[in-house]
Amino acid sequence: MPPQPSSFVNSQRRSPTGTQHKVKSRRVLPTRSSNLNPEQQQAIDKELEHLLELVKAHFTGWGNGPQGFQLAGMRAQALSQDVLLHAATGAGKTGIAAGPHLLPSSTGKVTLMVSPLLSLQEEQVVTFQEEFKLKAVAIKSNNGGCTKDVMEVGFAFSGLCGTYISPQDIVSGLWQIVILSPEMLLSRRFIDGVLQKPEFGSHCLSVFVDEAHCVSHWGDSFRKKYSSLGIVRAFLPRDTPIVALTATLTPRVHEDLINKLQFDREKYLFINEGNERSNVAQIVHAMEHPMNTYRDLDFLIPDNMTTPLDIKKSFIYADNIAGGTALINHLNSQVKEEFRAKGLVRPYNAAMSTTYHKLVLRLFKEGVIRILVCTDAAGMGCNIPDVDIVVQWKAPSNLSSWVQRAGRAAQAAGREGLAVMIVEKSAFEISTTAASSGEFGTNTASVSQRRNTCGGHGRGHSGRGRGQGRPAKNGPTYGVLHGAKRGQYSGAHDTMTHLEEREEIPGDAVGEGLYWYIQTTVCRWLILTKIFRNKPSYVSPTRCCDLCNPKLFDRTRPSELIVTARQRSIRKGEPVALVQDVLYAWRRSVKCELYPRAMWAPQALLDDPTCELLSSVGLIQTKEHLALLVESCWACWSLLGDRLFNLLVSLKIPSLARSKRTTTASKRSAPTEMLSSALPATLPKRLRLSTHHESGPSTSIGVQKSAVPSISFGPSAYDSFFSRL
Repeated sequence: MPPQPSSFVNSQRRSPTGTQHKVKSRRVLPTRSSNLNPEQQQAIDKELEHLLELVKAHFTGWGNGPQGFQLAGMRAQALSQDVLLHAATGAGKTGIAAGPHLLPSSTGKVTLMVSPLLSLQEEQVVTFQEEFKLKAVAIKSNNGGCTKDVMEVGFAFSGLCGTYISPQDIVSGLWQIVILSPEMLLSRRFIDGVLQKPEFGSHCLSVFVDEAHCVSHWGDSFRKKYSSLGIVRAFLPRDTPIVALTATLTPRVHEDLINKLQFDREKYLFINEGNERSNVAQIVHAMEHPMNTYRDLDFLIPDNMTTPLDIKKSFIYADNIAGGTALINHLNSQVKEEFRAKGLVRPYNAAMSTTYHKLVLRLFKEGVIRILVCTDAAGMGCNIPDVDIVVQWKAPSNLSSWVQRAGRAAQAAGREGLAVMIVEKSAFEISTTAASSGEFGTNTASVSQRRNTCGGHGRGHSGRGRGQGRPAKNGPTYGVLHGAKRGQYSGAHDTMTHLEEREEIPGDAVGEGLYWYIQTTVCRWLILTKIFRNKPSYVSPTRCCDLCNPKLFDRTRPSELIVTARQRSIRKGEPVALVQDVLYAWRRSVKCELYPRAMWAPQALLDDPTCELLSSVGLIQTKEHLALLVESCWACWSLLGDRLFNLLVSLKIPSLARSKRTTTASKRSAPTEMLSSALPATLPKRLRLSTHHESGPSTSIGVQKSAVPSISFGPSAYDSFFSRL
């Protein structure tokens, strides 16, 4: 028998003399059971006969009434039976928590719903209040959570402005739906203040675990409380059901949920509706442009857009917030200039405030914002019915993440959507045989993430590098055969030969079989059916996937590939120190002439690396030669390019000297006669008397110290400014 909740026994014991702590009262663990007697069972069976009519009458948003799996889940709760439900995103899983509260026997009952994200909790509160007309509250960190003050005084919530509730309100069944995170549910204060109260045991209808795959995916890493959720049974009556809902249930996750949630294998109800979304076409192709240009996403912004509504409402999932910022900047640059100030492309991630989340999500629903670049903050349970396109930028960590995100598209009845995964080229070359045999571990990180974390330099298993070595690859030819060149701008490789179907996908494949899904040549829905054990069903080939209908690529073509001519390598020798001296003096004179009161240094006009480059290329005879050297990297080219060219032409620069790995004493000397003609007459007298530079090396090559007059410069405007303070 699991441990039972306790009640305090009055004790007259005092603390020992001289101590500062209080002796805790002893606890008595009463036997508590809520097993239904035959009369109660008969009454509930009679109520369940009218459940269908109750749902149709109260949940008017369900036009055709509840589906079969929804009714089965509601009945199981009323009969105190554990449920594990596997159904697609947007299928209406949340309504299963609301249905039992329509029964007369559920009056005053409470459903605890475990939800992973704060933004999702807020949306669920609104859904229960507005769609199902139930009293719902979310206990979370930004409204006080379960701190000491909150548990003693009460906490505010966002559902009704200015309303405060206390733990006693939850215990007494005032709230029908209580939404909280696993960390909040298993916190000591919530256990003591709510779960262990005998009164709450009689009012608890069920415990819901939304997005239950997080128990397996996150429970062993950064959300360890997920793996301990089964402990909640110790504080509740033994027949309190746990209902686990997920859209991505692999055999491994299924087994993990049974163990960690402590399901009775003989009695729990398993409902497998599958995660198939036949109205969402799936496309996978490799990046054609360099990754940091983001030009493979240009199809999202039409070239001929006349209004913001020409941009289809889209989600873009980027696993890295910094990379998402660069992605947003690129897409905004593609928007017509007259619409850029409207903020049509916006970020949505955990770094933003709650106020920002609410505002942006509302504007996105209204169609003011057209593209959201987001993380999992918008990937779980965020129900926006009219999303047209979902894009996954780079390979995700596992196949479940992709199915969850792709399911955000076209959730409204009668709509059709598009789910696009744009991956690194290497994703088509990774050996699935090595991946399934555990050759590079069971890490589910994406291609780019593994590249940054695996033991580099090709050390593999035996090296001293981090990780377990690089994943095995089959080479470019294998990648092309499995679709690495499909979906490109030219469309020349869209049609491919269907290879023979490979062996069965193992349950321990890396990323839950992600690379089998990417590299398949048969049908992507067929791979998902095998991995998630979906029910076989018919999907029209025209909207199935890119393998069944290559014409789908016409909706996601990247922009035309710009082939730039390979820049001719610059022949360089050893830098001539005296040429550097002249350039240092020139930039200072220009700074004094054009910007006499500026507070920045002359290096802002011509930096040291550019001076070193110009002093190591020999004689510069044409302006085109100079432009080839510095135009692309020098911001002042248009302003000072002519002046710099005239200076360099006036110098008697020696012929180019080859670079030598010798000491300074053996380097070729430079003629000192160049100094007389090197310094332009426009320089101030005090500058023409010296070629000592303000930064950089000051050693001349092969010139005696007596050949160069040594006079220090006068104070600069910067020095004069501080001398006046």
